Amino acid sequence: MTLDGLFRMVLPARLHERVSGSAIATRLAHGSAWSLFGSAGSRLLVLATMIAVARILGQAPFGAFGLVQSTLGVVGMMAGIGLGSTATRFVAQYARTDPQRAGQVIGLVLSVSSATVLAAAIALVASAGLIADAVLGRPDLQSALVCGAALMSAMAFRGIQNGVFSGLQKFDTIARLAILEGGLSLAAAIPMALMLGVEGALIGLAASAAAVWIVGRTALASTLKSRGIAIRYRGALADWRILTGYSLPSFLANAVATPVLWFAMTLASRSADGLAGVGTYYAAYQWHGPMIFVPVVLMSVSIPTLVQEWEAGRRARFRKVTFWICGLTLAIALPPATAGALLSPWIMSFYGPEFRDGWAVLVFLLAAAPLHALAKISSGALLGMNRAWWVLAINMAWGATVIAVTLWLLPAHGVLGLAIAFFSAYLVLSTLAFGLVLAGSRAEASAGLSPRLHDSNGTA
Repeated sequence: MTLDGLFRMVLPARLHERVSGSAIATRLAHGSAWSLFGSAGSRLLVLATMIAVARILGQAPFGAFGLVQSTLGVVGMMAGIGLGSTATRFVAQYARTDPQRAGQVIGLVLSVSSATVLAAAIALVASAGLIADAVLGRPDLQSALVCGAALMSAMAFRGIQNGVFSGLQKFDTIARLAILEGGLSLAAAIPMALMLGVEGALIGLAASAAAVWIVGRTALASTLKSRGIAIRYRGALADWRILTGYSLPSFLANAVATPVLWFAMTLASRSADGLAGVGTYYAAYQWHGPMIFVPVVLMSVSIPTLVQEWEAGRRARFRKVTFWICGLTLAIALPPATAGALLSPWIMSFYGPEFRDGWAVLVFLLAAAPLHALAKISSGALLGMNRAWWVLAINMAWGATVIAVTLWLLPAHGVLGLAIAFFSAYLVLSTLAFGLVLAGSRAEASAGLSPRLHDSNGTA
């Protein structure tokens, strides 16, 4: 079935005609087709890699692997400081109308990220012993954290690179690179895990991410040349207001989400379930991601289009397109999440017989997927409205919910309590995000605001 066929199933006829008859639907459908292909292929390969690594390592070592990955996510988030989404937002705004300004934004993002990622990697290596002992309570994970510094760096650079490609709407390139990375991860992580355990799996993933980043650099240079965009490092700091007006709130929004999940997993590792429980949770969490990969794709594809609609002052059409994507997202996310919940004992058995009893954890993580999907699209719309501070506010509500419910349920229910907290938090987040999109777009449309001459962050 084509994407247009799915649109017809989900949307009211009048709304479908209004949107699909326009260039918006053409851009979204083309970008979505490539992104769906790349995300589906990549996620299947990553899922196969994680299943194989779990069977090689066993439940408790796989829990240690997941705990290290979560720690790397926190450090990587700090290293990236929201620069990937910043590149998408402002390259999309300027790529067609002001190629010189687009090149300046790219220069700003690349120069700042080079410094922050390098600093984060050095800090992680230097403090690996302290983090492993005092924070994680696992001194034996020091070497894994040192190996993980390479993975953190490669993934941070890959995320920023994909942000630039998204702003240029080069979703076919993102898809090809994602599949290449998935294939290389499968080929590298499994033999390395067999040889070196947790450290080997991390090294294998780092090597594949670094290789794909190098390939991506060549592809990006070719794309920029064809668009007449030259990366400008000199004078790039003139756009520093982008960092305070957009990158900072985007970073702070992630600075809520990523550390909260890490903190919750750290609490779980110190509970009665220990690393075995974390291994169960991390295995189940691998299936939450595939359930929302379509919304993630639709969000990345739609942000450049929504930015252009919003900046042009077409508030009503912006709102209709957002609702259109939300409806499609829920229709796609609900069936596989339901099927996965029904098959949860069998799915968990893939990872090994000791994982089977964690099927209820998987059920709650899958139940959270449609809510997470709706929150992703709504948050993307808020970013398109240049309301990054709003995204920060609702992410703080999400984080408070995760921590409160985890502290309440973890002592009695172990990692199942963490899964329930995850579900509860996304119920809160999706409600707030969708409500703010509805209220914000209607308020400006009712006010009859004209297209803005300046960004809300102060840049021209």
